[in-house]
Amino acid sequence: MGTPLCTLQNLTLTYPLKLIFKDVTFTLNEGDKIGVLGLNGHGKSSLFKIMAGLQTPDTVVPAFIYDRNKDLTIFHVPQELPHLSAVNIENYFYEFYPTFKKAKARLDEIGHKLTAGEGNFEQLLGEQERLYEVLHKEGEDRLHTQYMSYMRSFGVADMTRSVNTLSGGEQRKIALALGLSCPHQVVLWDEPTNHLDLETIKIFEEELENSRKTFMIISHDRQLLTNVVDRIIHIQNGKLKSFQGTYEAYLTHLQEEQARREKELDKLNNYNRRETAWIRRGAKARRTKSKKRIEDYGNLNAAIANLKAQAHKSVSLNLQSSGRKSKILVQAENLGLRFGNRQIFSGLDFKLAKGDKIALMGHNGAGKSSLLNIILDQLKPTEGKLTKLDTLDVGHFSQKREALPLNKTPWEVMGDGTDFVISNSGDKRHVASYLESFLFRTEEIKRPIHTFSGGEKNRLQLAQFMKDARDLWIFDEPTNDLDLETIGILEEELRNYQGALIIVGHDRTFIENTTDKCWLLHEGHLEIFEGGWGQAEM
Repeated sequence: MGTPLCTLQNLTLTYPLKLIFKDVTFTLNEGDKIGVLGLNGHGKSSLFKIMAGLQTPDTVVPAFIYDRNKDLTIFHVPQELPHLSAVNIENYFYEFYPTFKKAKARLDEIGHKLTAGEGNFEQLLGEQERLYEVLHKEGEDRLHTQYMSYMRSFGVADMTRSVNTLSGGEQRKIALALGLSCPHQVVLWDEPTNHLDLETIKIFEEELENSRKTFMIISHDRQLLTNVVDRIIHIQNGKLKSFQGTYEAYLTHLQEEQARREKELDKLNNYNRRETAWIRRGAKARRTKSKKRIEDYGNLNAAIANLKAQAHKSVSLNLQSSGRKSKILVQAENLGLRFGNRQIFSGLDFKLAKGDKIALMGHNGAGKSSLLNIILDQLKPTEGKLTKLDTLDVGHFSQKREALPLNKTPWEVMGDGTDFVISNSGDKRHVASYLESFLFRTEEIKRPIHTFSGGEKNRLQLAQFMKDARDLWIFDEPTNDLDLETIGILEEELRNYQGALIIVGHDRTFIENTTDKCWLLHEGHLEIFEGGWGQAEM
């Protein structure tokens, strides 16, 4: 274990109607490579913001203590880039280095004055030289060069484009380049691989594997976590649990803990049945029994409730196919799409049958979303034809999820004026019970949606999406912003699903575990791998 870099003590953080942390203590050591786990909305991003000095915890007694090395520097890479404006990619670097930005702005002023022949020529030249020396001494030229080099390695060629015009994936590449090039001792990565293509994820993963820096990373990419972290921090019920070991080892630890709890719970339940029978015999029958045994009976129920609360909770999705018997659902012949002079793809031939589980892969911009939009009747092909079964019912869980009514509560959204939900399996369920199966606690379901994290909103949209049975389900980047617990259950549901399925995604583990065929869009053509994504990677 390395030298302690910083320690948080007596950390408590609460929001209205929501406890995030309660009396938490946490130490970060030099050389730690930490994966941070926990349900969405339970404090992962808040922990990073507190460590980076961007959020203040509650005032408590004893007082919160943030003990950190005097020279410790922390770089926070957020989920969403701040200060998005017309500044171009090359100069966006300076938004994270205020000293550099101020010096560069003054150098521009001096340059304009020298060109226009304004001011004291010698004085301006002297100031210009001093500023260049300061920037060089502080490593501005080296850091900016590294930032630009990373951007080029991620496939970004035009550095003059404004950051506010970039796609989500391109903005994430900027975030990666900033974090990888920074000189800070500690880097906090908050969901760095969302919206990224697999090639960029692999480059990023290699950089982290070879990095000597201390870092913490919030990610739902299990393969990334398996390959790069050596310590796990799991946030549960307002507390931090630390595990020294790899992500894979932690999963084994959780399984062993779950087995131990189940064994203990079974033992307590058997004991509880005997004690309940004894209690029910009445006062006369148990007059020789001790008062302590009666008190212990009350404690027994509390112990059982506590063990159940610790048990692994699962999302109950109950994904249904419509039961349609027709085998071929969608067929394409010589399908092509052109936008103006740009040919997106051409000559696509494929069949989608009931039970097919397809991974639709390809670089960003290869045409994956366009092909999905043709299947969804939201876009017309410019060549060939697409034949679909009459009344084909398609469910689409898209990247651009419909906005939730932020002032309403999950109860109001799911119940739509009633207390019951009719699920895709035809079951009538109480709204509270249905939302509980998506890991929403009873006290959360009547909170306004604007108080929820992005991932919690995502889980709520998943609950909405899963209510109906479909012939074909399309998932476009389904794992973005979902916590690992929810991803694991969704994965299990899709693995057992009997209907047709198309998944677009960059979560390698998720793709491998839920699909058995791969359609690869590459250079305008479609290559089909019957052996799945693993065959396409070879």
